Amino acid sequence: MSSDNKTTEEKMDQQRNDIERKKQYDTVVGLGWKNFGIAFFVIVIAIVIYVFFFR
Repeated sequence: MSSDNKTTEEKMDQQRNDIERKKQYDTVVGLGWKNFGIAFFVIVIAIVIYVFFFR
């Protein structure tokens, strides 16, 4: 008997979650630290502009 009591659906959900996490990780790592920093900075500036002008 197996000690793993997960159903097939739960195993498939876990695999989907793992694949999605890997895609997100690959996106961030693929940018490199400099490009990720620039993208992060641009997003922060956009949020600040939005809050300053539209609220």
